Amino acid sequence: MAVPKKSSSWQEMRRALSSKSKTELLNLIRDLYALNPENQEIVRTQALAPKVAPTHTVTVKDVRRGTTFEVEVKGKGPKAEPKSKTSQVAPKIRRLAKMAGELREGNHFNITRLTSLKSLCEDADATMHFAVYVAKQTYQNMQERKRPSYIEPEKWDAYKVMVAKALEHMEAYVEDLTHETQRALWAVQSEVRNVQNTYKKNQWGPVRIIQSGDVLLIESALSCLLQPNGSSDWGYRIARQYAEHYNSRYGTGLVPESAPMVEDIADFWCQYHMGKPLEEWLGKS
Repeated sequence: MAVPKKSSSWQEMRRALSSKSKTELLNLIRDLYALNPENQEIVRTQALAPKVAPTHTVTVKDVRRGTTFEVEVKGKGPKAEPKSKTSQVAPKIRRLAKMAGELREGNHFNITRLTSLKSLCEDADATMHFAVYVAKQTYQNMQERKRPSYIEPEKWDAYKVMVAKALEHMEAYVEDLTHETQRALWAVQSEVRNVQNTYKKNQWGPVRIIQSGDVLLIESALSCLLQPNGSSDWGYRIARQYAEHYNSRYGTGLVPESAPMVEDIADFWCQYHMGKPLEEWLGKS
């Protein structure tokens, strides 16, 4: 007898849904809408219902009689002071820094812990700079570490040349966004993709063969620059590809080896928003 699956709690579903993009949520609603007439009626009722002006209560004092009474007034009432950008970003940077410290101590986390970056990457301009920063770090890592044993020397050298070329075009595009720099970036993205454009068929369909994760990350960084409307998802994807590692003890995710990468990510956002390196900011904040 099959054991019935335990249904997810609303808290679990809320966490899962909060990590989705606007497009993914709209697609989910579309699928639910098409499922049955009852769902269609619910969606129609909620989406097409007339908006009712919110009300708030105001306390009025009658000076002559020395009494007070309450009046219900339409409107949202006095606006609360909006939080500054710094106050919104600071806790996220601290959480990233804390995570990096815990990883250095031997802890590990699911890769979805990086989904908080999606809100930081809603700013397309900031995310473009983030993509270039991670691309630079990736190229530097390729220069410093040894060639992976499964990649031939000629291919490894060709990968590094290709990444250097892509990085040059990315920097030019961010500094001067013109039709020419954009066209050049599309061209180099095509080149980077063609470097790893081999597919293998299996029972689920064609699977792309990726030999270098570094080159794949550069491909994602190029897509991030060329598709600013998807900056939130691309920013998260780039961070994930940069920080995710495999450890035989913990599997794939954010493992102790990911600590320097998570720290790099925190350092970028700290310098971008706070104007100082992470270590200096944490020492003074």
